[in-house]
Amino acid sequence: MQFLRLLLLPVLALTAAAAAPRRACQKAIFVLSGDSTTAPQSAGGGGWGNGFKNTTLLAPSFAENHAVNGRSTQSVLANGEWAGVLDAVTKYKSQGSVYVTIQFGHNDQKLVNFTGQFEVNLKRMVGDVKTAGGVPILVTPLARRTYTDGVLTDKLADWATITLSVAKQTKTHKIDLLKESMRYLTAIGEANARKFDLVADDRTHLNDAGSVVFGRMVSDLLVAEMGEPVRCVTKADKELSKKIKDGVMAI
Repeated sequence: MQFLRLLLLPVLALTAAAAAPRRACQKAIFVLSGDSTTAPQSAGGGGWGNGFKNTTLLAPSFAENHAVNGRSTQSVLANGEWAGVLDAVTKYKSQGSVYVTIQFGHNDQKLVNFTGQFEVNLKRMVGDVKTAGGVPILVTPLARRTYTDGVLTDKLADWATITLSVAKQTKTHKIDLLKESMRYLTAIGEANARKFDLVADDRTHLNDAGSVVFGRMVSDLLVAEMGEPVRCVTKADKELSKKIKDGVMAI
């Protein structure tokens, strides 16, 4: 009898595990903060934000794109847009988990001797989001599609390094969009990369198709970083995700 009981233990354990209720998926709200490489498509810019917002989330989860063309960490803090991001956290935190993506660097690098202040500003933004009740996610800058003799040029490494350092220092979630976008753009080559340009020879901003592709890239990185809480609110696109992973042109 004892021997039979021992034989049945693994079966009973598996049955109990299968019968256990699955933890409910909590609604997620994504608040996107950044410069024109996150912002909605317009005459002056456009990034991955609207592609992420419009194609990667399952209702009732949703995203708001608060990114603004031309912004650095300094100007977004000074001009009032950052206050709007924090207001969104306060507004939505009773509905579910509020994730705030923070992606800057393109315009910060245009400021003289600004690396130290960039670090200070990112730390402030991380602290503000946590205090407001949100979950900050630091995002390294989207790569520029600039090639020299067919080789993609990395112009944002210093700013990505600071972003990742702040994430480590503050124990904050992060995704390395610069690394992943450079890997993908290197794989597809310059001729294909030009198909993502907002207008001819715009090597920074994305058209609608580019926003969808790089919005999916951000989504895949977030799922890898955050796990089930983000995976369960994500509308999968296995074909597009595979093309990105394999370095295959996606449009």
